[in-house]
Amino acid sequence: MNINSLSKEEKFALFYGILLGDGCLSHYFGKDKKEYFTVTITGHNPDDLPFYKEVIAPLLFSFGRRSASIKRRKDCNAIEFNFSNKSIFAKVASYGFPVGKKGAKLFIPKEFYEKGLVGFVVAGFVATDGSLVLTKNPNKYYPRVEGNGICRVLIKEITDYLVSQGLFGKFYRSKRRQGSNFGYGAKLPWRFQFNGKKNLILFNEKIGFANPKHYRKFLNFLRYDEEYDKNIRGTPCIEHYRIRNKVKL
Repeated sequence: MNINSLSKEEKFALFYGILLGDGCLSHYFGKDKKEYFTVTITGHNPDDLPFYKEVIAPLLFSFGRRSASIKRRKDCNAIEFNFSNKSIFAKVASYGFPVGKKGAKLFIPKEFYEKGLVGFVVAGFVATDGSLVLTKNPNKYYPRVEGNGICRVLIKEITDYLVSQGLFGKFYRSKRRQGSNFGYGAKLPWRFQFNGKKNLILFNEKIGFANPKHYRKFLNFLRYDEEYDKNIRGTPCIEHYRIRNKVKL
């Protein structure tokens, strides 16, 4: 996704989706008795570093930020943007984004539907709390675009939007129990899942992979898929397992 080609509204919608996934707003008074309106976005180090440098930092600059310093948290192998900015804070909060713990209060605001910007919100969420998974089934790798969260409304909205764009997938309650980093004990997260090459290509066409690590995996799969199919052409099924081991993902 080319950030520079996006309009101001598209950039904000993408940023809002990123916050839905990995962001939060905090309002407090510091020890200096000053009032702070803080925006925080936290990701994984080092695989999210290109995303922070190539996508989030340019978004922040386009919103008027003069600096965008990435903080590295060695205690939990994370990176983050953490800054106080009243205007960005106020705009995000005006769309109904919760201040403090997000919990299960998240949703896609109607303004994004009315302006045809939901796809950019979805792209931002998938870039943070979504993933592109490649699994063997049984000899060949197959792709799966997925995402999860504790907010049923948000995950269902994303699923419905992707279906409206022609993708075929499902929304369901995950069987996997949440870890402690969710902060909600043994509650089960909600999940969307879209399997197969057709869904993958359609997702890239309709939504786009905003996180470079996802886009690289997308391109790598297309290369692998073409090479695998070329290698098995005209060979018996019993040979496919051997060929799978020769074609590198």
